[in-house]
Amino acid sequence: MSQGSTAIAAFLDREAAVAVVTRYADALDARDWAAYRALFADRIAIDYGAIGSITATIAADDWTDRCRALEGFDATAHRLHNIAADIDGNRAAVRSIVDAAHFVTVDGETLMGDLIGRYTHHLVRDPDWRIAGVTLTVAGYPVGRAAFDAAFAAARSIFAERSPR
Repeated sequence: MSQGSTAIAAFLDREAAVAVVTRYADALDARDWAAYRALFADRIAIDYGAIGSITATIAADDWTDRCRALEGFDATAHRLHNIAADIDGNRAAVRSIVDAAHFVTVDGETLMGDLIGRYTHHLVRDPDWRIAGVTLTVAGYPVGRAAFDAAFAAARSIFAERSPR
């Protein structure tokens, strides 16, 4: 393979890995759970400890079900930028800055929970890129941690009320 062909193949490989991460954010905001689940390996290492959530290796089906709690929000917007991918054979690490805004209406008032942080998605190729791990770190909460926690508590409550038991 020529040097130019090798560079093109490497570029396309990075773009394919980045596309998986972009679809991660898009599927969350669209509440497209089938598309979201399709992005993952069967087991995934989740580290959302920075927001007081799960840090464990779990089945992708369980993670997808857990994320359905976002349905308690009126809307979410996971905006990714400064995306960079490092490929090492059949493994990749995709890093991005995330600005994740979450909106929920309670008693006629809209609450906003927003965080700015960094995602690191760990991908494996089998034969396409799949997410095998996600780490979220937090840089800050533009409207405050208390507002973030209040919005999530309200959304969880709304989701629990709507969900069949």
